[in-house]
Amino acid sequence: MISQYQRQFSSQATPIMKLILQAVTYGLWHERNARIFRDVSLPAGPFFKQVDRGLRDRLLSLPPFPNYAHSFLELYFWFTDPYS
Repeated sequence: MISQYQRQFSSQATPIMKLILQAVTYGLWHERNARIFRDVSLPAGPFFKQVDRGLRDRLLSLPPFPNYAHSFLELYFWFTDPYS
């Protein structure tokens, strides 16, 4: 996906894609541990809502860069549907 964004916003797309990978990896690890140690599992929908909420919170906490035209959260919404 990063190779698709080799345009104007490629310098901002790379960190967002890395954060998405980290959030999904952490979510899967957390879900795996919940299933093994607590015998509790989440369906796919709530799992991805949890990952999405974590990503939005993290992107909101990042300070804006003065030389970028768009915030990281705005670019994240370009990758995903914000109403899903």
